[in-house]
Amino acid sequence: MASNFLDATARTAFTRAIEAIEQGSAAEVVVAVRRRSAPYLHANVAIGVAVAVAGLAAMLFSDHVFALTSILVDPFVVGGVAGAVTELLPAVKRLLSPRAMRQREVLRAARAAFVERGVHRTRDRSGILVYISWLEREVAVVVDAGIERALPAEIHADAVRSLTAAISGGGAAVARQLERFAPALATAVPRRDDDVNELPDAIDSDLERAERGKP
Repeated sequence: MASNFLDATARTAFTRAIEAIEQGSAAEVVVAVRRRSAPYLHANVAIGVAVAVAGLAAMLFSDHVFALTSILVDPFVVGGVAGAVTELLPAVKRLLSPRAMRQREVLRAARAAFVERGVHRTRDRSGILVYISWLEREVAVVVDAGIERALPAEIHADAVRSLTAAISGGGAAVARQLERFAPALATAVPRRDDDVNELPDAIDSDLERAERGKP
């Protein structure tokens, strides 16, 4: 289940990672975890149409004689049900969504969350949003101008790659990878004597709410 991604061990590991980064650097880290970043309704449609066509073909070529009403209605009913059930199968949606599409949607959602969470409002423009999207198995790291100027692009790219690769190991694995970048951030944006914690450290997650079926 998606909610297991952020179990007690993972939350503790993320807290430790955020503290390690913020105690050694001027960076302000916000972690956001989302069940998904887009609805990917094309997957529902594709499965629904495929099942409907298969059902229609089975009825047309079956030795059993079906009523015309059944031929006209039943395949579409079954296809609609199959399309609806696809909503409960994140692996199917992921399989039917090219990675370029998933990455694009995750980055779009991450940039929106960056603004919504006010990560851009720090004094030195030193905010970092680590955005984890569970369905897509992708991570986007959105940095503010102060971090972008100071942090080498290859380190930023390495962070995205390694955090994304760690998703399959669960939230704690992602948190451990995040903590690995504390020294690089300390070098790029050293902590100032008057540094204060400007952004909340609590993880922003909708996984539990999504599991309970709440909007």
